[in-house]
Amino acid sequence: MVAGSELSGQGAASLSHVGNERADTQTGGARRLVLRTSALDLESTLDGGQAFRWWRVTGNPSGIRPPAGKLSGTRVPGNAPLAKNLTGSETVAYDGVIGSTAVRITELTAASGDVAEIAVDVRSAEAPGGFEDTVADYLGIRADLTALYAKFTGDPCIGPAISGFPGLRLLRQAPWECLVSFICSSTSNIPRIKQNVGAVAREIGARVGPGDADFAFPAPEAVAVAGERFLRDLGLGFRAKFVVPAAEAVASGELDLLALREAPFEEARAALVRLHGVGEKIADCVLAFSLDKAEAFPVDRHIRRALERWYGLPEGTNNAAAAEFARERFGQFGAVAQQYMFHRERLSQRAKWGGAHVAHALPEDRA
Repeated sequence: MVAGSELSGQGAASLSHVGNERADTQTGGARRLVLRTSALDLESTLDGGQAFRWWRVTGNPSGIRPPAGKLSGTRVPGNAPLAKNLTGSETVAYDGVIGSTAVRITELTAASGDVAEIAVDVRSAEAPGGFEDTVADYLGIRADLTALYAKFTGDPCIGPAISGFPGLRLLRQAPWECLVSFICSSTSNIPRIKQNVGAVAREIGARVGPGDADFAFPAPEAVAVAGERFLRDLGLGFRAKFVVPAAEAVASGELDLLALREAPFEEARAALVRLHGVGEKIADCVLAFSLDKAEAFPVDRHIRRALERWYGLPEGTNNAAAAEFARERFGQFGAVAQQYMFHRERLSQRAKWGGAHVAHALPEDRA
Protein backbone atom coordinates (compact mmCIF):
# COMPACT_ATOMS: atom_id res chain seq x y z
CA MET A 1 0.00 0.00 0.00
CA VAL A 2 1.30 3.43 -0.92
CA ALA A 3 0.43 6.34 1.30
CA GLY A 4 -0.13 9.84 0.04
CA SER A 5 2.48 12.56 0.14
CA GLU A 6 1.03 14.01 3.35
CA LEU A 7 1.70 10.80 5.25
CA SER A 8 4.91 10.22 7.17
CA GLY A 9 4.30 6.47 7.46
CA GLN A 10 1.84 3.74 6.62
CA GLY A 11 -0.26 4.66 9.60
CA ALA A 12 0.28 8.40 9.91
CA ALA A 13 -2.61 10.81 9.54
CA SER A 14 -3.00 14.42 8.56
CA LEU A 15 -5.94 16.41 9.87
CA SER A 16 -7.66 19.53 8.63
CA HIS A 17 -10.69 21.62 9.46
CA VAL A 18 -13.04 22.07 6.53
CA GLY A 19 -15.40 24.77 7.63
CA ASN A 20 -17.89 25.25 10.44
CA GLU A 21 -21.04 23.99 8.78
CA ARG A 22 -23.93 23.37 11.13
CA ALA A 23 -24.06 19.58 11.39
CA ASP A 24 -27.00 19.39 13.78
CA THR A 25 -29.60 21.97 14.67
CA GLN A 26 -29.74 20.69 18.25
CA THR A 27 -26.03 20.94 19.02
CA GLY A 28 -25.43 24.61 18.30
CA GLY A 29 -23.04 24.34 15.39
CA ALA A 30 -20.87 21.27 15.25
CA ARG A 31 -17.68 21.32 13.26
CA ARG A 32 -16.33 18.86 10.77
CA LEU A 33 -12.81 17.48 10.71
CA VAL A 34 -11.30 15.58 7.81
CA LEU A 35 -8.64 12.98 8.55
CA ARG A 36 -6.44 11.61 5.80
CA THR A 37 -4.59 8.37 6.42
CA SER A 38 -3.73 5.05 4.86
CA ALA A 39 -6.61 2.63 4.33
CA LEU A 40 -9.26 2.67 7.06
CA ASP A 41 -12.29 0.37 7.15
CA LEU A 42 -14.81 1.74 9.62
CA GLU A 43 -17.08 -1.30 9.63
CA SER A 44 -14.28 -3.77 10.36
CA THR A 45 -12.67 -1.51 12.95
CA LEU A 46 -15.66 -0.07 14.82
CA ASP A 47 -18.17 -2.90 14.48
CA GLY A 48 -15.96 -5.98 14.59
CA GLY A 49 -15.81 -6.85 18.28
CA GLN A 50 -13.30 -4.36 19.67
CA ALA A 51 -15.78 -1.69 20.79
CA PHE A 52 -19.52 -1.86 21.38
CA ARG A 53 -21.04 1.63 21.22
CA TRP A 54 -20.85 2.40 17.51
CA TRP A 55 -24.04 2.35 15.45
CA ARG A 56 -24.11 2.24 11.68
CA VAL A 57 -26.25 5.04 10.33
CA THR A 58 -27.46 3.26 7.19
CA GLY A 59 -27.57 -0.36 6.15
CA ASN A 60 -26.86 -1.71 9.65
CA PRO A 61 -24.98 -4.88 8.60
CA SER A 62 -25.54 -6.92 11.74
CA GLY A 63 -29.15 -6.02 12.38
CA ILE A 64 -28.22 -4.69 15.85
CA ARG A 65 -30.24 -1.74 17.04
CA PRO A 66 -28.96 0.86 19.51
CA PRO A 67 -30.25 0.78 23.07
CA ALA A 68 -33.28 2.98 22.46
CA GLY A 69 -34.08 1.20 19.22
CA LYS A 70 -34.19 4.29 16.99
CA LEU A 71 -30.73 5.28 15.86
CA SER A 72 -29.85 2.69 13.21
CA GLY A 73 -30.97 3.63 9.73
CA THR A 74 -32.10 7.12 10.70
CA ARG A 75 -30.89 10.66 10.12
CA VAL A 76 -29.94 13.04 12.89
CA PRO A 77 -32.18 16.16 12.63
CA GLY A 78 -30.50 18.90 10.63
CA ASN A 79 -27.97 16.67 8.87
CA ALA A 80 -27.92 16.36 5.12
CA PRO A 81 -28.89 12.86 3.92
CA LEU A 82 -26.03 10.45 3.46
CA ALA A 83 -25.02 9.93 -0.14
CA LYS A 84 -22.36 8.13 -2.15
CA ASN A 85 -18.78 8.62 -1.07
CA LEU A 86 -16.12 10.06 -3.34
CA THR A 87 -15.54 6.70 -5.04
CA GLY A 88 -19.23 6.21 -5.83
CA SER A 89 -19.77 3.30 -3.44
CA GLU A 90 -22.33 3.28 -0.63
CA THR A 91 -21.46 5.65 2.19
CA VAL A 92 -20.43 4.02 5.45
CA ALA A 93 -21.04 6.12 8.56
CA TYR A 94 -21.14 5.38 12.27
CA ASP A 95 -22.48 7.36 15.22
CA GLY A 96 -20.75 6.97 18.56
CA VAL A 97 -19.07 8.71 21.46
CA ILE A 98 -15.36 9.29 22.00
CA GLY A 99 -14.73 10.39 25.57
CA SER A 100 -17.50 12.89 26.21
CA THR A 101 -18.00 13.93 22.61
CA ALA A 102 -20.67 12.55 20.30
CA VAL A 103 -19.49 12.15 16.73
CA ARG A 104 -20.49 10.82 13.35
CA ILE A 105 -17.61 9.30 11.39
CA THR A 106 -18.11 8.91 7.64
CA GLU A 107 -15.92 7.28 5.02
CA LEU A 108 -15.32 9.80 2.24
CA THR A 109 -13.31 7.28 0.22
CA ALA A 110 -13.76 3.54 -0.12
CA ALA A 111 -12.22 1.47 2.68
CA SER A 112 -10.23 -0.61 0.21
CA GLY A 113 -8.23 2.31 -1.15
CA ASP A 114 -4.58 2.91 -0.28
CA VAL A 115 -5.38 6.38 1.08
CA ALA A 116 -8.53 7.06 3.08
CA GLU A 117 -10.35 10.23 3.99
CA ILE A 118 -12.91 10.25 6.76
CA ALA A 119 -15.13 13.05 8.00
CA VAL A 120 -15.65 13.46 11.73
CA ASP A 121 -18.73 15.54 12.53
CA VAL A 122 -18.81 16.64 16.16
CA ARG A 123 -22.42 16.36 17.33
CA SER A 124 -21.93 17.56 20.89
CA ALA A 125 -22.25 21.24 21.77
CA GLU A 126 -18.48 21.51 21.60
CA ALA A 127 -15.36 19.38 21.46
CA PRO A 128 -12.44 19.59 23.89
CA GLY A 129 -9.15 21.09 22.82
CA GLY A 130 -6.96 18.76 20.82
CA PHE A 131 -9.92 16.63 19.77
CA GLU A 132 -8.36 15.95 16.36
CA ASP A 133 -5.51 14.17 18.12
CA THR A 134 -7.96 12.34 20.36
CA VAL A 135 -9.84 10.94 17.36
CA ALA A 136 -6.67 9.91 15.54
CA ASP A 137 -5.40 8.24 18.70
CA TYR A 138 -8.68 6.40 19.29
CA LEU A 139 -8.86 5.09 15.72
CA GLY A 140 -5.24 3.96 15.76
CA ILE A 141 -4.53 5.66 12.46
CA ARG A 142 -1.12 6.94 13.51
CA ALA A 143 0.20 3.46 14.15
CA ASP A 144 2.94 2.63 11.67
CA LEU A 145 2.20 -0.88 10.41
CA THR A 146 5.08 -1.05 7.93
CA ALA A 147 6.99 -3.60 10.02
CA LEU A 148 3.89 -5.75 10.40
CA TYR A 149 3.32 -5.80 6.64
CA ALA A 150 6.95 -6.60 5.94
CA LYS A 151 7.12 -9.42 8.49
CA PHE A 152 3.81 -11.14 7.73
CA THR A 153 3.17 -10.62 4.02
CA GLY A 154 4.11 -14.25 3.42
CA ASP A 155 2.29 -15.60 6.47
CA PRO A 156 -0.36 -18.17 5.41
CA CYS A 157 -3.11 -16.61 7.51
CA ILE A 158 -2.10 -13.02 8.28
CA GLY A 159 -0.66 -12.27 4.82
CA PRO A 160 -3.91 -12.71 2.86
CA ALA A 161 -5.81 -10.95 5.65
CA ILE A 162 -3.54 -7.89 5.40
CA SER A 163 -4.08 -7.77 1.64
CA GLY A 164 -7.81 -8.43 1.85
CA PHE A 165 -8.64 -6.20 4.82
CA PRO A 166 -6.11 -3.35 4.59
CA GLY A 167 -8.26 -0.89 6.53
CA LEU A 168 -8.54 -2.89 9.75
CA ARG A 169 -7.17 -0.91 12.71
CA LEU A 170 -6.52 -1.55 16.39
CA LEU A 171 -8.53 0.86 18.54
CA ARG A 172 -7.12 2.62 21.60
CA GLN A 173 -10.15 2.92 23.84
CA ALA A 174 -10.76 4.42 27.27
CA PRO A 175 -9.68 1.62 29.64
CA TRP A 176 -12.64 1.83 32.02
CA GLU A 177 -15.30 1.47 29.33
CA CYS A 178 -13.23 -1.24 27.65
CA LEU A 179 -13.02 -3.20 30.91
CA VAL A 180 -16.78 -3.05 31.50
CA SER A 181 -17.44 -3.97 27.87
CA PHE A 182 -15.42 -7.15 28.06
CA ILE A 183 -16.78 -8.12 31.47
CA CYS A 184 -20.14 -7.91 29.70
CA SER A 185 -18.78 -10.15 26.93
CA SER A 186 -18.63 -13.17 29.23
CA THR A 187 -20.73 -15.98 27.67
CA SER A 188 -22.38 -13.41 25.42
CA ASN A 189 -22.35 -12.18 21.82
CA ILE A 190 -21.84 -8.87 20.07
CA PRO A 191 -25.54 -7.87 19.85
CA ARG A 192 -26.09 -8.49 23.55
CA ILE A 193 -22.85 -6.81 24.58
CA LYS A 194 -23.88 -3.72 22.62
CA GLN A 195 -27.24 -3.69 24.34
CA ASN A 196 -25.67 -4.10 27.80
CA VAL A 197 -22.94 -1.49 27.42
CA GLY A 198 -25.31 0.91 25.69
CA ALA A 199 -27.84 0.56 28.51
CA VAL A 200 -25.21 1.32 31.15
CA ALA A 201 -24.25 4.51 29.30
CA ARG A 202 -27.84 5.56 28.66
CA GLU A 203 -29.12 4.99 32.19
CA ILE A 204 -26.11 6.17 34.23
CA GLY A 205 -24.01 8.35 31.91
CA ALA A 206 -24.50 11.99 30.96
CA ARG A 207 -26.15 13.00 27.68
CA VAL A 208 -23.58 14.53 25.30
CA GLY A 209 -25.48 14.72 22.01
CA PRO A 210 -28.92 14.64 20.37
CA GLY A 211 -29.01 10.97 19.42
CA ASP A 212 -30.65 8.13 21.32
CA ALA A 213 -27.24 6.64 22.19
CA ASP A 214 -25.29 9.89 22.71
CA PHE A 215 -24.19 9.39 26.30
CA ALA A 216 -20.76 9.50 27.86
CA PHE A 217 -19.81 6.27 29.57
CA PRO A 218 -20.35 6.73 33.32
CA ALA A 219 -17.45 7.05 35.73
CA PRO A 220 -16.70 4.05 37.93
CA GLU A 221 -17.96 5.97 40.98
CA ALA A 222 -21.40 6.32 39.37
CA VAL A 223 -21.52 2.64 38.39
CA ALA A 224 -20.55 1.59 41.92
CA VAL A 225 -23.32 3.76 43.40
CA ALA A 226 -25.88 2.35 40.95
CA GLY A 227 -25.17 -1.10 42.35
CA GLU A 228 -25.63 -4.69 41.29
CA ARG A 229 -29.45 -4.81 41.36
CA PHE A 230 -29.73 -1.80 39.09
CA LEU A 231 -27.30 -3.32 36.59
CA ARG A 232 -29.15 -6.63 36.67
CA ASP A 233 -32.36 -4.78 35.90
CA LEU A 234 -30.61 -3.25 32.86
CA GLY A 235 -30.08 -6.76 31.51
CA LEU A 236 -26.49 -7.47 32.54
CA GLY A 237 -27.54 -10.58 34.48
CA PHE A 238 -24.79 -12.33 36.42
CA ARG A 239 -22.20 -9.97 34.89
CA ALA A 240 -23.47 -7.22 37.20
CA LYS A 241 -21.82 -8.92 40.19
CA PHE A 242 -18.46 -8.55 38.40
CA VAL A 243 -18.94 -4.99 37.11
CA VAL A 244 -19.67 -3.47 40.52
CA PRO A 245 -16.50 -4.73 42.30
CA ALA A 246 -14.47 -3.59 39.30
CA ALA A 247 -16.07 -0.15 39.57
CA GLU A 248 -15.30 -0.02 43.28
CA ALA A 249 -11.67 -1.01 42.69
CA VAL A 250 -11.15 1.68 40.06
CA ALA A 251 -13.08 4.36 41.96
CA SER A 252 -11.11 3.75 45.16
CA GLY A 253 -7.75 3.85 43.38
CA GLU A 254 -7.03 0.24 44.24
CA LEU A 255 -6.75 -0.34 40.50
CA ASP A 256 -5.22 2.47 38.44
CA LEU A 257 -6.09 1.55 34.88
CA LEU A 258 -4.14 4.35 33.21
CA ALA A 259 -1.03 3.40 35.16
CA LEU A 260 -1.26 -0.06 33.61
CA ARG A 261 -0.39 1.49 30.25
CA GLU A 262 3.11 2.01 31.61
CA ALA A 263 3.37 -1.32 33.41
CA PRO A 264 4.93 -4.44 31.89
CA PHE A 265 2.53 -6.88 30.22
CA GLU A 266 2.59 -9.56 32.92
CA GLU A 267 2.17 -7.01 35.72
CA ALA A 268 -0.78 -5.32 34.00
CA ARG A 269 -2.37 -8.68 33.22
CA ALA A 270 -2.01 -9.85 36.82
CA ALA A 271 -3.65 -6.64 38.08
CA LEU A 272 -6.68 -7.21 35.86
CA VAL A 273 -7.20 -10.89 36.61
CA ARG A 274 -7.25 -10.09 40.33
CA LEU A 275 -10.68 -8.59 39.68
CA HIS A 276 -13.54 -10.96 40.41
CA GLY A 277 -14.90 -12.32 37.14
CA VAL A 278 -11.97 -11.18 34.98
CA GLY A 279 -10.12 -14.08 33.43
CA GLU A 280 -7.15 -14.07 31.10
CA LYS A 281 -9.21 -13.68 27.91
CA ILE A 282 -11.08 -10.62 29.21
CA ALA A 283 -7.83 -9.19 30.54
CA ASP A 284 -6.08 -9.72 27.20
CA CYS A 285 -8.87 -7.87 25.36
CA VAL A 286 -8.54 -4.89 27.70
CA LEU A 287 -4.76 -4.98 27.40
CA ALA A 288 -4.90 -5.10 23.59
CA PHE A 289 -7.68 -2.59 22.93
CA SER A 290 -7.03 0.05 25.58
CA LEU A 291 -3.78 -0.45 27.50
CA ASP A 292 -1.13 -0.41 24.75
CA LYS A 293 0.00 -4.00 25.28
CA ALA A 294 1.03 -4.94 21.76
CA GLU A 295 1.84 -8.52 22.74
CA ALA A 296 -1.62 -9.22 24.18
CA PHE A 297 -3.36 -12.02 22.27
CA PRO A 298 -6.97 -12.75 23.27
CA VAL A 299 -8.08 -16.29 22.42
CA ASP A 300 -11.62 -17.47 21.74
CA ARG A 301 -13.02 -20.27 19.59
CA HIS A 302 -12.39 -18.33 16.34
CA ILE A 303 -8.75 -17.73 17.23
CA ARG A 304 -8.14 -21.23 18.54
CA ARG A 305 -9.55 -22.68 15.32
CA ALA A 306 -7.28 -20.42 13.23
CA LEU A 307 -4.22 -21.32 15.30
CA GLU A 308 -4.96 -25.01 14.79
CA ARG A 309 -5.56 -24.60 11.06
CA TRP A 310 -2.68 -22.33 10.12
CA TYR A 311 -0.02 -22.73 12.78
CA GLY A 312 -0.24 -26.31 14.00
CA LEU A 313 -1.65 -25.66 17.46
CA PRO A 314 -2.58 -29.12 18.78
CA GLU A 315 -6.32 -29.71 18.97
CA GLY A 316 -7.66 -29.58 22.49
CA THR A 317 -5.15 -26.94 23.63
CA ASN A 318 -6.76 -24.73 26.26
CA ASN A 319 -7.07 -20.99 25.75
CA ALA A 320 -4.29 -20.06 28.18
CA ALA A 321 -1.78 -22.32 26.45
CA ALA A 322 -2.99 -21.14 23.03
CA ALA A 323 -2.44 -17.50 24.03
CA GLU A 324 1.08 -18.27 25.23
CA PHE A 325 1.76 -20.16 21.97
CA ALA A 326 0.61 -17.11 19.97
CA ARG A 327 2.59 -14.59 22.03
CA GLU A 328 5.74 -16.58 21.42
CA ARG A 329 5.05 -16.65 17.68
CA PHE A 330 3.85 -13.07 17.10
CA GLY A 331 5.65 -11.17 19.88
CA GLN A 332 5.05 -7.40 19.74
CA PHE A 333 2.70 -7.85 16.77
CA GLY A 334 0.36 -10.06 18.79
CA ALA A 335 -2.60 -7.71 19.29
CA VAL A 336 -2.85 -6.51 15.70
CA ALA A 337 -2.12 -9.99 14.29
CA GLN A 338 -4.93 -11.33 16.46
CA GLN A 339 -7.36 -8.83 14.98
CA TYR A 340 -6.48 -9.77 11.40
CA MET A 341 -6.77 -13.45 12.31
CA PHE A 342 -10.06 -12.98 14.17
CA HIS A 343 -11.58 -10.91 11.36
CA ARG A 344 -10.59 -13.41 8.68
CA GLU A 345 -11.82 -16.41 10.65
CA ARG A 346 -15.12 -14.80 11.62
CA LEU A 347 -15.92 -13.80 8.04
CA SER A 348 -14.82 -17.20 6.79
CA GLN A 349 -17.27 -18.92 9.12
CA ARG A 350 -20.07 -16.52 8.17
CA ALA A 351 -19.46 -17.23 4.48
CA LYS A 352 -20.71 -20.75 5.16
CA TRP A 353 -24.11 -19.24 5.87
CA GLY A 354 -24.31 -18.17 2.23
CA GLY A 355 -26.03 -15.09 0.84
CA ALA A 356 -24.45 -11.68 1.30
CA HIS A 357 -21.95 -13.05 3.84
CA VAL A 358 -19.98 -14.78 1.10
CA ALA A 359 -18.76 -11.56 -0.52
CA HIS A 360 -17.24 -10.31 2.75
CA ALA A 361 -14.86 -13.28 3.12
CA LEU A 362 -11.53 -13.58 1.34
CA PRO A 363 -11.88 -15.33 -2.06
CA GLU A 364 -9.89 -18.33 -0.82
CA ASP A 365 -12.24 -18.67 2.18
CA ARG A 366 -15.50 -18.76 0.22
CA ALA A 367 -15.51 -22.42 -0.76
